[in-house]
Amino acid sequence: MSKPVIFLSAAEVSGDMHAAGLIKALRRRLGDAHFVGVGGPEMEAAGCEMLEHTLGRASMLLGPLQHLAYFYKLVKRLQREMASLRPAVHVPVDSPAMNWHLAKAAKGLGIPVMYYVAPQVWAWAPWRIRKVRRLTDAVACLLPFEEPYFRQRGVNAKFVGHPLLDRLDPPELPDIASAYASGELHVALLPGSRKNEIANHAAALAEMATRIAKLFPKARFTFAAASAGSARQIQELTGRSDLPIEIGQSDRVLSRSHFGLIASGTATLEAAYFGVPMVIVHRGSVLGYHVIVRPLLCTRYVSLVNILQNQDELVSGVRAQRPAKTGWKAFAVRGPDALCPELMPWHGDMEQLWLITQDLLTRPEELVAMRKRLLELIAPLKAAGGSAADNVAQMVIDVMRK
Repeated sequence: MSKPVIFLSAAEVSGDMHAAGLIKALRRRLGDAHFVGVGGPEMEAAGCEMLEHTLGRASMLLGPLQHLAYFYKLVKRLQREMASLRPAVHVPVDSPAMNWHLAKAAKGLGIPVMYYVAPQVWAWAPWRIRKVRRLTDAVACLLPFEEPYFRQRGVNAKFVGHPLLDRLDPPELPDIASAYASGELHVALLPGSRKNEIANHAAALAEMATRIAKLFPKARFTFAAASAGSARQIQELTGRSDLPIEIGQSDRVLSRSHFGLIASGTATLEAAYFGVPMVIVHRGSVLGYHVIVRPLLCTRYVSLVNILQNQDELVSGVRAQRPAKTGWKAFAVRGPDALCPELMPWHGDMEQLWLITQDLLTRPEELVAMRKRLLELIAPLKAAGGSAADNVAQMVIDVMRK
């Protein structure tokens, strides 16, 4: 192959990072390949010719509806760009809200599609598997159970490992028993990376810090912020000078923590990697969840760590039922089929969040057991035979050759 053109598209910070790692891995193999597409600064720094900066436009659940006009114009423009460039392959990275349309445009032009970060059709609206089959030539999966799930449904899928684990140093695992004996607990506060997530969670996590400090006066608390802008927003919302904020250092914050209050998402996997027992929370509207989200949801739980705990049931495709509501534990995961308490959705009830947090913090033996299981769950996510980016790069080359 001589000077192949590889088209990549990402719309989130995590997708931008994954795509950048893939570009570097492909350069080591293809040398003079030309990378072009849409995404963010990480892709650009890795040598991708940027046609548009798209970070922040795609969001969870119904957020993309706010950007329909933007995406419609962008897809039309990029379809013309692909028709002109005739890339050897299109690599959509996560963000189905945008990438489904770009993949459809690529396939319409006869361009093969290698999807990086398998769309979570196993979690909600499973009929979308037909779209995955139709619009992809191969799919790179970050979670081990996804490969059999997709393959059983006619999709050329392969587990490549989770790129998050390739970026993290080995965990140090601070001793939980000693921390309880001294009272010097380190508590990580991760309110999320998007503006709306921080708005929904930062003040609540600060209030939880105040309540925990009454149980453990020597406890120390640290907010982890993805960027300087996120740190400013956390500071404005909490007004707390006594709660330090570390920017771009979530791994450092988690590596020294004995407990965490974590907004849902990939942060829960990062906390699991460092063996941090946690309560997981994600604020959502009552109407939006019960009328729109819940009818489409196929998983028993929503957080990634609890999904991994129950991954066998997902491969079968049998729709799981939520645990029965039991007072304040309405959406708190406490049974033997789950690992960490999750409030997803959480509707802003501070007493509910505190009761769950207090219940877990007063049982150190359960924190120790939770740590052990978290480490066992996360270990299989590490890529075998190289990094996740290396494995995906080989998949891209295989698709190009075919």
